[in-house]
Amino acid sequence: MRAVQLAVLAASAAPTVSAKYVWPAQNDFIEDLLAIQSGYINFGFTDTVTPCGFGSNTPGQQTAAEWVRTAFRDAITHDKSAGTGGLDASIIYEATKDKRPAFNNTFASMADFVNPHASAADMIALAFVSSIASCGGPRVPLRTGRIDATAAGPSGVPRPHDTLDSMTSAFARAGFSTSDMIAMVACGHTLGGVHSVDFPSIAGGEVSATNVPKFDRTGDRFDTAVVDEYLDGNGVNPLVFGHNDTTNSDKRVFGADGNVTMTALRDPTTFSTTCADILGRMIDAVPAAVTLSDPVELVDVKPYVERFELADSSSKNTLAFEGRIRLRITNRNAATADDICVALNVLTRNGDKRTVAPALRARGTSQGFFGEAFAWYEFATELDAAAGVKAFDIELTNTGAADETYDNAGTGGYPVSDALLFAASQSCLDSSGVNDGHNATATVRAAVRQDLDEAGSKPVVKLARKIQQGVVLPRLEVEAVPMEKTVSRGGYVFYTAEMQLEPAGMSTTFDIELPTKDGTVVSKLHRTGKLSTGACPAL
Repeated sequence: MRAVQLAVLAASAAPTVSAKYVWPAQNDFIEDLLAIQSGYINFGFTDTVTPCGFGSNTPGQQTAAEWVRTAFRDAITHDKSAGTGGLDASIIYEATKDKRPAFNNTFASMADFVNPHASAADMIALAFVSSIASCGGPRVPLRTGRIDATAAGPSGVPRPHDTLDSMTSAFARAGFSTSDMIAMVACGHTLGGVHSVDFPSIAGGEVSATNVPKFDRTGDRFDTAVVDEYLDGNGVNPLVFGHNDTTNSDKRVFGADGNVTMTALRDPTTFSTTCADILGRMIDAVPAAVTLSDPVELVDVKPYVERFELADSSSKNTLAFEGRIRLRITNRNAATADDICVALNVLTRNGDKRTVAPALRARGTSQGFFGEAFAWYEFATELDAAAGVKAFDIELTNTGAADETYDNAGTGGYPVSDALLFAASQSCLDSSGVNDGHNATATVRAAVRQDLDEAGSKPVVKLARKIQQGVVLPRLEVEAVPMEKTVSRGGYVFYTAEMQLEPAGMSTTFDIELPTKDGTVVSKLHRTGKLSTGACPAL
């Protein structure tokens, strides 16, 4: 699916969290990745951790365990009293191809998903939550708003040979009690194992990619086995039952309170609820300057506008309006999804309500973790450009059931601004010279409503440039690119901007902004990879 959001009027103040979902929301992109893992629409973020034991066909690799380890190592450097460190993606700068291959695998998996609206630190948190869910673990609350560090963080990650006092101090510095420490390690070490290529003396045997002794006998399942085997004294954890007691760090941690916490964790329900709590608090360990959102909740009814621009036939003076409605059917009778009729009621600029063509049920559904399921309804219509559009609501009708109207949590509808149109069909990406060492050229076009153009409003492209910095994940630097006026038609004035993209940064995102007297209109999160290839059509 194209990650597209149509133009809306941006508020002047920073976005605030509401108990009710209001579209568009700051978390929309991450909510998509959290909600959907497979099916008719699949965003692909969790493909490498589904199923839990999957390792991208790489011997000895379990991606879910790698994602868990990456988040822990980033978060545990938090200094609560100083308000520094924590989950801020500083671990990126510690990872090099020769020293941290597992971390580089993690960052490579998320490279195409990080954008100015989703930080690398938030993606690490999402990866962590997704891994726990994929392996049969509990729902771990996911908050967003993390800010990426620009350099490596402080040292202080516990090591296998550390004393109990040293490890307890490291967790205490991060704001965690002894019981928290025990639970965090147990919950994290229900997955994965020790890689012999990293710790040959602990793993024992041949040093190879496939020699990865597990922490318990069910290393690809989130369960209490790591606890049971420790308490029974009959396990495989090389950090408990290893031949060298100096590196039996899990043994020291688990017994730090006389096995009180581990005994409690033996109960599966207690294990699940405790893990959800402590793992959520772990990824919420962030620098003091960061304000996290409320936990991301899955949305019951969510619109996606795939195309909103002047229709191909300029003589009709209409706006092409196309997209999808996502309906959460987890707690509905999935069989009735085919019987539900979905219609959009469009509000024109002067407030008239017009019902447009219904959204038709798409074949297939999408699935998510914890049995979540979603049906899709697709719409494609044309709107009168002269009357314009400022919002729409969504009506669900089902024979034998009450009609449902969704008006964006009572805000007057899902907002649409016809002030600024991203001319997707008129934009293009020319990469013909990339194989010869030349840059690609992205041509982005937009249309500004004529009355706003006459008032002096000029659009700007906000391009996310990828700055290579010697690590797997590049730094994003947003560049403001002015757009130049070209032609007029259909009550709109077209603008264009050409941008040179280095081959390594050719796949990126951009927003288009239009300052007006009433605020800034933003059409956000467009991808260069979705632009048509070759030369742009003539305007």
